[in-house]
Amino acid sequence: MAKIKYVFPTEAYLDNPFLKLVSAKHPLKTEYKFSQFKVGRQSFDLAILDDLLRLLAAADQQMFKITLSDGYESLLNQKKIFQREVNRYLKKGFTERQARDKISDKIETPGVSEHAIGLAVDLIDTTFLKEKGKPETEVDRLSSQQWLIGNSYKYGFILRYPRDKENITGVLYRPWHFRFVGIEIARFMFKENLCLEELIALLKKNKRNKIFIRTQYNQR
Repeated sequence: MAKIKYVFPTEAYLDNPFLKLVSAKHPLKTEYKFSQFKVGRQSFDLAILDDLLRLLAAADQQMFKITLSDGYESLLNQKKIFQREVNRYLKKGFTERQARDKISDKIETPGVSEHAIGLAVDLIDTTFLKEKGKPETEVDRLSSQQWLIGNSYKYGFILRYPRDKENITGVLYRPWHFRFVGIEIARFMFKENLCLEELIALLKKNKRNKIFIRTQYNQR
């Protein structure tokens, strides 16, 4: 089989903050600092504001009503929610381990959610969310959600947990969860059908560690 040679976007380097990998294998240990922008009860990294607004405006032009249902959630808050649920089971007589096992499929372990870095947003059809009360995979049957999945890359966002990448991401399909990586990188990932873990692996393999900007002092 011929080896695939990729032409990477200029910004595709491991030290690009938009490519920060947060997962069960790469948990966040401390609070992640960034400039926040708040809309209602939801917050996210100010750096993604313009592109997020452009994405939502484009959806609106298609007559799709989209709700930002979840944005930034601090590591501290994740820990509080997790511990609250653990305590609920402890009061019922379960051991600490049993309690954690009980909630493992409902609540993520603190530090494994990329909502803690402000670059992830949950975007879902407004009517669907009002009817169901929470995101569910069946939302992808709607043309509005399919539009988001098929067009978000044009605005720098990727569908973070695709159905066909579950064995790589380690996370079940979430058709509402989008992650900002930058427009050129999102276009590249969409074209090559890559999830973030696959992109990171490629960058490591090609030793693209630090963003390089040519100056008169570091000519190559």
